[in-house]
Amino acid sequence: MRQRQLKVLSLFAGCGGMDLGFKGGFEFLGRRYWANPFAISLAVDFDSEVVDLYNQNAALLGGPCTLRDVRDIAVEDLPAVDFVTAGFPCQPFSNAGKRKGVHDDDGRGVLFEECERLIRGCQSRSGGKLPIGFVFENVKGILSTRMPNGRTVPDEIVRRMAKLGFNTVFRLVRASDFGVPQNRERVLMVGLREGLPPFDFGRMDSIAEALMLPSAKRDPYELLVGWWLSTVNDRLPNQREYWRFSPGSQSMVDKIGPCEDGAAALKHFLARTPLDHISPTICRGRSWKNIAVRHLPPRFRRIHDNPEKYRAPNFYRRFALGEICGTVTASAQPENAGITHPFENRRFSVREIGRIQSFPDDFDLSHRRITAPYKGVGNAVPPILAWVLASAVAEHLGLASTAAGVRKSKRASAGSHRSRSLLSFR
Repeated sequence: MRQRQLKVLSLFAGCGGMDLGFKGGFEFLGRRYWANPFAISLAVDFDSEVVDLYNQNAALLGGPCTLRDVRDIAVEDLPAVDFVTAGFPCQPFSNAGKRKGVHDDDGRGVLFEECERLIRGCQSRSGGKLPIGFVFENVKGILSTRMPNGRTVPDEIVRRMAKLGFNTVFRLVRASDFGVPQNRERVLMVGLREGLPPFDFGRMDSIAEALMLPSAKRDPYELLVGWWLSTVNDRLPNQREYWRFSPGSQSMVDKIGPCEDGAAALKHFLARTPLDHISPTICRGRSWKNIAVRHLPPRFRRIHDNPEKYRAPNFYRRFALGEICGTVTASAQPENAGITHPFENRRFSVREIGRIQSFPDDFDLSHRRITAPYKGVGNAVPPILAWVLASAVAEHLGLASTAAGVRKSKRASAGSHRSRSLLSFR
């Protein structure tokens, strides 16, 4: 019997991280992430460069992305869908941005209202039936951003979607708890229409544990920079492509110097050598604080001299082989992101940032503008995080999924797994 697939409307699709995870059927560093019961019916984004990246991977993603601003989408343009995903722009809420929130100048801070409008449109296109559910994704800063009425943005979304007919829950998650080699924190919001049990985020934890995905909580070895970097070579697609630093940034990186453990240490990771057997410095990263004070530019000298005022930020962070990389941002600036190679004085290559975000090596990140893949990948939802979420949603709804199958086989003797679909009434 063929597995039922839910049709998805993907808003703010970017280069396809969320969509690849929901669709499934890809490999990353030797692990297979099997197909989920979701198919992308329509994907849209307004940025032509990330749409280019999406469309050159259409075979992996199940179809093309349409270049369009969601504010210009009319209800009659919508297909009938079962599910809506949206990673609406995060810059208004991001610590790396200006944090204008809902008061930003170009309206991006209230683009979740466009998601609300289009979900209403999906309802009218489906004969009055609401989509089964939706997923929104955004940065941690959204939790403390308030609407003019005083509510936080997530609380306002929960309230509005309840009026529309959804039970919505949200959770702050860390990507490295779910198999992504990056300490990236994001807020996930899952709404399911009334009549269905509210989504249980604990299913994500259970799936990651059942599939023995590497995790910062349990077994972080395969998340370490040294692990995923140990198999990188120049034959990989996009590995020779990297965005060169500006002269000022290059000077800072050169002064900071490489982490103490370089290329010779990588072979130990393939052998899964315990970190304490490699060297005492394998987890020792670097930053601007490693530069002698007399060599610091004036700005950094002021920060050095008054750490309480500036909260001693760890600019120009360089993660060591024994660490999990920090958040990759769309701007890919070394000052605010862990974007510098541990022992080569350059940005991570296009392929390397793809790996940090858990994009498979066969995901084509080529572009005529070198900044485009950094922007697209930095803004993306890590595919593996999206895959775990999609698997958890599918399991919650009683649809067949690989993760559910694994858990069922482990618990079959106890008869504790429910296989009946919660959507049988639809």
